[in-house]
Amino acid sequence: MASIILIVALSCLIKWPFISGAFSGLLLVSFCFYSLFYSHESEIPVQKQFKAEIVSLVSTNSDWISFDIRLISEQNSFYDTNYRLSWQQPPEVKVGQVWLFTARMKPITSPINQGGFNQQKNLLSRHIVAKGRVKQAELVHYDVPLRQSIINMMTPILHSLSHGAVLNALLFGDKSELTQMQWQQLRQTGTGHLVAISGLHLSVVFGLFWFIFRHNLQHFAPVFSRRNLLLAMMFSSLTVLGYGYLAGFAIATQRALVMLLMLVMLSIVNHHSSPWQRLTWALFAVLVIDPFASLSAGFWLSFSALGIILFTLEYTATKTNTENNAVDEANNYGTNNNSNYELEDREDEFDEKESDELDEGLKTKEVSADKRLLYQNFKSTYRHYQQQTLLYLQTFWAIQWRLAVGLGLLQAILFGTISINSIWVNLLMVPWFSIVVIPLSIIGLVGNIILMILPLTEGVRQLVGAKLMALGDISLAPFESLISQSDQWPMALVYLPDTMVVCLMMFALGLFLLKWAVDAPWRCVVGLLCVPFFLQLTVSIFESKAPLQQEPFGQQQTWHVHVLDVGQGMAVLVQRGNRAILYDTGAAYGQSFSYADRVIVPTLRAKGINRLDYIIVSHDDNDHSGGLKVLAQHYPKAVIISDTAAHYDAMTANSIIDLHLSSGSDTQKGTKIGIPKDTGITTDTKTDTTTETATTIDNALNHCVNRQFQWADLTVSLAANPTATNDNNRSCIAYVDDGKHRVLLTGDIEKSTEQYLVEHKLLSPTDILLAPHHGSRTSSSEAFIDAVSPKQVIFTAGFANQYGFPKKDVVERYKTRGVETLISGNSGQITIDFNSSSYAIRQYRSDIAPFWYNKLFRFGEKVKAE
Repeated sequence: MASIILIVALSCLIKWPFISGAFSGLLLVSFCFYSLFYSHESEIPVQKQFKAEIVSLVSTNSDWISFDIRLISEQNSFYDTNYRLSWQQPPEVKVGQVWLFTARMKPITSPINQGGFNQQKNLLSRHIVAKGRVKQAELVHYDVPLRQSIINMMTPILHSLSHGAVLNALLFGDKSELTQMQWQQLRQTGTGHLVAISGLHLSVVFGLFWFIFRHNLQHFAPVFSRRNLLLAMMFSSLTVLGYGYLAGFAIATQRALVMLLMLVMLSIVNHHSSPWQRLTWALFAVLVIDPFASLSAGFWLSFSALGIILFTLEYTATKTNTENNAVDEANNYGTNNNSNYELEDREDEFDEKESDELDEGLKTKEVSADKRLLYQNFKSTYRHYQQQTLLYLQTFWAIQWRLAVGLGLLQAILFGTISINSIWVNLLMVPWFSIVVIPLSIIGLVGNIILMILPLTEGVRQLVGAKLMALGDISLAPFESLISQSDQWPMALVYLPDTMVVCLMMFALGLFLLKWAVDAPWRCVVGLLCVPFFLQLTVSIFESKAPLQQEPFGQQQTWHVHVLDVGQGMAVLVQRGNRAILYDTGAAYGQSFSYADRVIVPTLRAKGINRLDYIIVSHDDNDHSGGLKVLAQHYPKAVIISDTAAHYDAMTANSIIDLHLSSGSDTQKGTKIGIPKDTGITTDTKTDTTTETATTIDNALNHCVNRQFQWADLTVSLAANPTATNDNNRSCIAYVDDGKHRVLLTGDIEKSTEQYLVEHKLLSPTDILLAPHHGSRTSSSEAFIDAVSPKQVIFTAGFANQYGFPKKDVVERYKTRGVETLISGNSGQITIDFNSSSYAIRQYRSDIAPFWYNKLFRFGEKVKAE
């Protein structure tokens, strides 16, 4: 295929250069992909030994660390191959060390869902093609690179400062020390670009050192030629290259460097080129160096921002020139200029009067003619700078509001969020960073590098170095103070569902085309693009106020089941309109990772679900209940249904806990039933119910047995085995039924509970079955499968998981009965769309987002036995 593509590209080069360029780009991407994945076949053993250099430290969690490495291979490849490794209780690990690792490797294939963070795409953009866990390691050698030496020298100094984490990001591009709260504040204010080294930072550094070098050269070695100008540009370029080296040459840094270096080169050869040409060449250079850079959100944000700036400057200049030409033409030909003449006459009259008064005062005081001339020059200069300042402020405002709108729309597309306050915050902070923060921080860094060269003791160097960085640290105080208050701002960060993002894109395109439409008919046509936004807004408002008993607006007879990909765990969303029921919550690990945070909450937002009415927790295993605490924080009014007393502690004090809905035995014991208002729940008992909060944990036990309630015209039936002796067998199973279609959610029940359910006739035929216990051999007995008789079965199992789920013989047991099988770890999120007559199944990797970077990458699938 590469040979064919190359022949086509060369054949089209003369007559169809655009087609030739497209095929050349395709060839380059293919070559890059093969260079990274040429050795990744399924037969490669999981246990692997390799030599690699540590290139960055990613995170620390408890006694685990995560870091990225560059593979040092005997064979040279076009692109460096990187791995991401985790290591428990490691020795001291530093960037630049070369180790001989023995690690258990696995593919970068990761859980993938709508709205969630696409780690697989992110890793590919960094050339990371596999993940692994270190089993053994031996340090080969450690040659400290210059960049790391400077970072090591600056680390204790930055740690001693109040805003050291932000300074670390500004100076070295290392944002790992920023807390989750700081990241949230940066997102809420739209100021994340200020702490990520990009074109703004490099432009300021270039301008600062260009001024310093030019001034000193003109002072100490003045000449009338262009020598000092060129030397200042060359020295400034070297300084900026050094800054880019310290920043690790990120995508935004590469783009800005290419732009600046191209400007310098064209200036040296005295060749003119437009900003758009330089931007195009920068785009070309970045993509040739690394085609996978386009998978990074920073790539799109960086180039889009510069494109918006160039468009604004060009449009503003054209508009100003047009207005000036119109005025000149009116003055020259006398058309429609009576008011202008009157205004000019008044100005002349005022100037003459002012001049006469001044002359009279000057004559009385016998002021010399030189002072009068000086005054006139001062007045002219003042007016000039006044006009220039006004023009600068107008241009700056035009750039800022366009950046806020354009990047806000791009942020909504990439992340599903939009920051309303970003316009006014950036109006204040962009000039502050450009004039104060960045120059002071860079001067402090240069001073510390000079101290590094001088023969000083470590204590003296740190003391003086901290003093040099103090001004940069102080300059960040207003910024930190401002963004720290963003939590209290109204609409600090707006989360947009996918449908609203699409409507917003059409709305923005419609407004843009309305500006450039030539006549009224075209304006009416492009104005239709704005209609979906207002329709979707109306739907959202209607659904947020509609009671649950009412059919969701525009969603009659439709409902959805989303089997989320949460690795080796379970989380299932049942959606009707903007409301949902969640069955199980996925796992949580350590203090900072939870699939509820990473997957479930973003998916709820992407789907436009703002009311989570019920959280059904099947049992207490971490892979089913680990995210309950996080979900309780985001949705404190959700009703928990669980047989585990500890689960109710996760809810806040104002939460309402549904103790029981239809169990006659509990009613006879006097259990109080708590039903939140406006939920449309009905019970199968005639006992009067009251709405109140939970009473005691004891009354909450075993309330999953033989229950049934109505929710949004769907029937939810719950059952459990009260005789079970282990947690898996006590799992709460749930039937969701619309009268024509039925879904069965089974938790981790095993064969004994399956037999109990069959004997008590609590099972009935179903369309979609969530396989018990992820496809373990302890479950899915033949009698159970025959009783349920599903059309499709879904195994909630992580890709290449260590347990080997689902087991091959279990899968075959379903297939021999004609049941179609799906595995969430292979398919990603699985969505079943139900309507009044049928249903359709969509898989994320093949149907919802079938892009090449979402495919299933493999790195060996050997797993240990169950």
